[in-house]
Amino acid sequence: MVVGYSTLFTQHREGQFSGSSPVLRTILSSSFCLPFRSDSAGRISFALGQTTCRDAGRRVKLAAVDLLRCAILICLLATTHVAASPSVKRRNETYQVTGSSVQELRQMIDRGGPLNSDDGKQYDGITEWSLTWDYQLKRRGKVWIVVSRTVLLDIKVVTPRWTDFQNAPGVLRTQWRIYRASLLRHEEGHVKIALRAAYAVDKYLGTCGGSSSLEKLKSDIQKNTRGLLRQYRKIDRNYDQRTRHGATQGATLAKGS
Repeated sequence: MVVGYSTLFTQHREGQFSGSSPVLRTILSSSFCLPFRSDSAGRISFALGQTTCRDAGRRVKLAAVDLLRCAILICLLATTHVAASPSVKRRNETYQVTGSSVQELRQMIDRGGPLNSDDGKQYDGITEWSLTWDYQLKRRGKVWIVVSRTVLLDIKVVTPRWTDFQNAPGVLRTQWRIYRASLLRHEEGHVKIALRAAYAVDKYLGTCGGSSSLEKLKSDIQKNTRGLLRQYRKIDRNYDQRTRHGATQGATLAKGS
């Protein structure tokens, strides 16, 4: 835009524009109030009196100042929207179970299932996730802004693996497939919530704007990012309550089934 405007200003001082665009005619007449005429070759020319030139020059200068201000504002906003995305590290782990019946498998799962650190209970499967972030602040003029950020999401999904699967009866294997698929679907729900949390924090850090006070900006970032983490932890807990830890999604391997 600045380059294009500079070209227009140079041509304006020479007093002639080449071209036959009706858009150009409209701009000349409405923006600069310049009388013009077009010859048979399509060239546009206009008469500039001394007063007209001074008035037009002032308009151009004012427009240039406004354009420069807009450019500075756009650059400042661009630096606050630093391109980034969360880094995700995922581990899928299993614990071994053995058995030749639903009852035996259920007992093995109850004994060896992963422990939930929130409530101290064992479950068939579990998804643990941790979210960390870092950012750098820099002063732009009188305003402090976020110039770079890193968001790291670490996910671990633990589910049972039946070591006797290949040697089991067909009906029992079908039951296990259905159960395990349902359990994995439930755990993927936790993974999606964790990803939403990571992207929410990342988006906030990229769009939180700036402040003339460094301490206030740091305080706001700390308060709002921690608030987002609490929000998604609550969503995660509510997901387990709503699904009864996957039971409503079919992730059950009960006695007598």
